[in-house]
Amino acid sequence: MDAVFHVEHQVFNYRVAAVMIKEGRVLMHRAKAETNWSLPGGRVKLGEDAQTSLKREMKEELDVNVTVDGFLWTVENFFTYAEKEIHEVGLYFKITENKALPLHNGEEFTVLEADRLVFKWVPLEKLNEYVLYPQVVKEKLKKGSFEPDYFLVGQSPVVDNRS
Repeated sequence: MDAVFHVEHQVFNYRVAAVMIKEGRVLMHRAKAETNWSLPGGRVKLGEDAQTSLKREMKEELDVNVTVDGFLWTVENFFTYAEKEIHEVGLYFKITENKALPLHNGEEFTVLEADRLVFKWVPLEKLNEYVLYPQVVKEKLKKGSFEPDYFLVGQSPVVDNRS
């Protein structure tokens, strides 16, 4: 069971994502029906640690085994999607693939394992041409800033006035 919880019009989502850079390009993906991009990864399963989840997601989505090279960022993100208030905690890890993934000449590509997704290796210097969420991740990638950090994006929709 994924660590995602639905309560009325709110959703909590615990996600892991991969920062995979090769030859000055970062691997991104989007749902075929969407125009916004994100870094590949997915939901953590209950009882599964984040690094194991990321390895599983990369195997499921790209049929590739990866090595987790280190932790990068925690992004706690509040946003609205499909008329729901989303509270997402995302852990971002730098990874390398154990089997070389082709660059596909910079073109979008799909894989059988994840036919609902489109992938693309995007040159870091061209990230401004893409809508990549969360924005703070896009900025860190553009700057080449890979120090571990925590980011709070948006505001909590719930305010607790108790003392």
